[in-house]
Amino acid sequence: MKWRITLFLVLAVAGCALGATPRTNAWPGPGVAAGSARIENWQAVFRGVEMCGGSTTNPRPVKIKAVRVDLQAEGISFLVTPSNGPEPKDVGARTTSGFLAEFKCQVAINGSVFAPLAKAQGDPIDIEGLSLSRGDLYSPANKYDAILITTNNRVWFDMSPVDAKGAWNGLSGFYTLLVEGRNIASSDALHPRSAIGVSRDGRYLILVAIDGRQPGYSGGATTAETAEWMRKLGAWNALNLDGGGSTALVIEGPEGRPRVLNRPSGPPPGTERRVGNHLGVYAGPIR
Repeated sequence: MKWRITLFLVLAVAGCALGATPRTNAWPGPGVAAGSARIENWQAVFRGVEMCGGSTTNPRPVKIKAVRVDLQAEGISFLVTPSNGPEPKDVGARTTSGFLAEFKCQVAINGSVFAPLAKAQGDPIDIEGLSLSRGDLYSPANKYDAILITTNNRVWFDMSPVDAKGAWNGLSGFYTLLVEGRNIASSDALHPRSAIGVSRDGRYLILVAIDGRQPGYSGGATTAETAEWMRKLGAWNALNLDGGGSTALVIEGPEGRPRVLNRPSGPPPGTERRVGNHLGVYAGPIR
C-alpha cells in the first residue's frame, strides 16, 4: 500500500490534512450506539461476490448495503466508465443501473464527483478528478484521493497528488476514510454515502452504500461514521466516493436486469441520479 510520507506528517502535525481530523476511535464511532448496529451474514450472489445489509436505530435509523468481492476469485475483473472519446466533455451521464445494463457487468457502484448535473441520460459531463478506464486516463487527478486497480486485481488507494502508474482502472472519490485501520475522516453533515475499501490482506474489495435524506427510513451518515461502517465490514483502507443523490449500489438480477440494492434518495426516494463514472465488477455465476 503506497502512502505519501509528507501527507502522514501533515496529518500528524496539523491534524487537519484533507479537511479531516485523525481518529482512532473504535466502532461504532461518534453518535452511533454500539448495541444498535447490526450487520447481516454475507450471502453469495456470484462467484467471488457476496452481499449483505446492515442497520442502526440509535440515534437515528440508518440502512446500508454492501458487496464484498474476492479479488482472488476466478473470473473477477473491473471496468471504470469509458470516456466519450471525441464527443464533448468526459462521459455521457448514466444511472448506475444504466451503466450495469450497458456494459453487462454484475456489480456497479457510482464513483467520482462530476459536473454539471445531467437532465437526461447521455448528457455530456466532466469528471472532477482521476478517471482511468482500462489504461485510458481520460480525466487527470486533482485534489481528490483515488482507488487504483491493476490488471491482476491488486488494489491500492493513493492520496492526492495521485500517481496512477501501474494501474489499469482507477477513479477519484472525495477523501480517504481509513488508513491502515485508522479513521482519519471528519465528523460532518449527515448524507447518503458511497464508499469503497480493501481488506488488510488485500484480498477483499468492499463496496458500500449508506442511505440517507429519508426521515424514518435512513438518516445518512457522517464521513467518520462511514469510516466505522467500512471498518466493521472488514476494510483496512477505504475511500469516500461521491454521495448524496448519487449513491447507488446495483447488482445484476434475474434475467440480467439491474437490481438496485439500496434506496437512492431521489427525489423521489428510490430514483437514481445520472452520474459521471462508475466502478463495475465482472463475475461468473455460482457453480
